[in-house]
Amino acid sequence: MNGVALDTEKLAGELPDVPEQVETRWLLRAPASRVLTDAGGAVVVAAHLPSGAVIGEPGPDLLRQATGGAPDGIDFVVQPEVARRLARALEGWRLEEATVHLPEEVIAAEPVEGSGVTVAAPAGPGLVAELPSGEDRLYAKTARAISVSREGGEVVSWCQAAQWTETLWDVGVDTLEGHRRRGHAGACFRALAAHLAGEGRQPVWAAADGNTASLRLARRLGMVPVGRIAILEPRTS
Repeated sequence: MNGVALDTEKLAGELPDVPEQVETRWLLRAPASRVLTDAGGAVVVAAHLPSGAVIGEPGPDLLRQATGGAPDGIDFVVQPEVARRLARALEGWRLEEATVHLPEEVIAAEPVEGSGVTVAAPAGPGLVAELPSGEDRLYAKTARAISVSREGGEVVSWCQAAQWTETLWDVGVDTLEGHRRRGHAGACFRALAAHLAGEGRQPVWAAADGNTASLRLARRLGMVPVGRIAILEPRTS
């Protein structure tokens, strides 16, 4: 890491507010994120989340350094034009590409009637504790807002805006096994999207090429492809 103090707010502002840059811009502004730089670019890593992003084309040594002390299971968002060169230089790392989606039609800030979904902004510790997944709890702790669907008083599906910019938010949605294909995920997504539309934010849906279930759900919810990103992940994670 170089010794120059970075103005991360300025760096975030220099990146366009577009779907491909949501995670990167959020990470640059997140409290306590680590930023490492070299002559080719920068790597930003969240303090307590398994999330990172690559800006420009930093050298392999910087990427390896960035993984030291990073949360287990971390992956790095990389722009596609440099992803394959970085992957070739990082022996044992895995590269996966993903399609980024936006709504085909702008989502309106209208309440979703009769959905049975609860929206909380922020989630609050009680709701966070109800989420069954440890990783989802991590993201929910700092999420801008979260929506949940319950059956028998139990949270069975949730959608959260864990990362966001001035006009966009990144969709994180999941449903418990045994409760899928019942409309829970769609109801949670629509309720949260309507809530955040009231703040002037539209959803961004990133789905890895191998995640056919996520790609199908994006289409069903009216999301259309608008761009590409790539994900780099250390094999050891």
